[in-house]
Amino acid sequence: MEFVGKPGKLLQPLHVTALDDCSEVKAAIAYADHGVNDILVFDDCFRHGKKLTFYGRADGSCPIDLRILDWFLKRKSPNAVCRLVPHWLHAKVIWWVGEGAYIGSANLTDRAWFKNYEAGVYLTHAELEHTGLILELENFFEGLASKSYELTQEEYERQVRQSREREALLKKLRAMEHAYEESHWKLSDRTSPISFDDRQADERRIAAFEDEWNKALQKIRDVGHRVALDENRPSWVSSDVPPGVQGDQFLHAYYYKQVRPMSERDAYERDHQRNKRNPESALKAAFKWWKETSPDKFGQEADMMERYAPRLKELFAKGKILTLSEEEWVEGLSMVHAFGDHAGKISNDVLGLGKDPGWLVKTETLARMLWSHTSASGKFTAREVFDHVIWGHGEVAKRIWAASHEPEYKLRHIGPNIYGELIGWARPSAYPPRNSRTSKALRALGFDIQVVV
Repeated sequence: MEFVGKPGKLLQPLHVTALDDCSEVKAAIAYADHGVNDILVFDDCFRHGKKLTFYGRADGSCPIDLRILDWFLKRKSPNAVCRLVPHWLHAKVIWWVGEGAYIGSANLTDRAWFKNYEAGVYLTHAELEHTGLILELENFFEGLASKSYELTQEEYERQVRQSREREALLKKLRAMEHAYEESHWKLSDRTSPISFDDRQADERRIAAFEDEWNKALQKIRDVGHRVALDENRPSWVSSDVPPGVQGDQFLHAYYYKQVRPMSERDAYERDHQRNKRNPESALKAAFKWWKETSPDKFGQEADMMERYAPRLKELFAKGKILTLSEEEWVEGLSMVHAFGDHAGKISNDVLGLGKDPGWLVKTETLARMLWSHTSASGKFTAREVFDHVIWGHGEVAKRIWAASHEPEYKLRHIGPNIYGELIGWARPSAYPPRNSRTSKALRALGFDIQVVV
């Protein structure tokens, strides 16, 4: 956590650093002027290919500068979204998704970013995950989305007219603002957004998650079935390997060897734009590439299919999880890609480690920490939660959601990607492994898949 409040050095350095590796930017800022640096903030996102969703306040005083609204309209891009929140928005929050978030007092103005004494905090992605604030941010922005409306040319023209009248009628400003708000059907409801039904919002989010998860899982099943066919399976891959495991490792290899160069984190979005019109063609080309591979360049994938996948299936088998020893627990989690990837992003201080401990040490340390943890409610041990998610009753997607969000089951540091992969290793015939890299690979191939960070 970092305090942000030093005059002359507020948000700009954080913004520049976080923008490189974030997946998108969400900002909720009540007031925005048109200074040189204000537009540069938006331009930075657009230039870096990051989707920006900006929530600004809307009322009769036109708190968002018209030139900023004009900037969004001129972009004509789904990566530049401006939504207006009637009356009640007073927040100053910027979320560089996947990297960190600022929460404080600074509006989007030159004075706030470079001159004023502002106060706020910046939390890294690891800190947001550790404290459970990612869910809170998701709920916050979903609430704004439900109580806002998207900027249109008609709305812009309406605000242009309003701004001109304000300049000419300063003495009657208060009365004019009230009249404007009363005549605008989008602003006529002054009910505070905090009164919306949280339960209904949660139900919508759960239904959306379940629908997306199942849709993606079926696409992974389809890919696994096809890649396991003799016509697509490399000679070095045994036909005994479950199709779900073959599909996972095909997507793993495709993502790391065909999609993601080391210097470009968002390469899958670039490929998605190229392949989305004909994902079948991209998939066939990828199958051909995979069929022609040689084992000397795919040792990691071969080891995963021949050694680690069978061991994971054994360790997390039905009836086995609750009897795991600590060493078996650490062994199993250390073989889960999503778990190791997450462990590598956690600060050494949180794990109680010194400088540069290495990926494996961080993974094993996190696994041992989790061994002694209980769910947020204190009701279940980590092994009991894992057993419930992998082998419990009802829909898998609902169990993953509950374990990732609800205090009864929620474990620190464990989210949908880790659960999705674990279920796949434990039950590959029914549920192929799914984590962020499989989603990225599918998206690169042109599939309409969400990437869960």
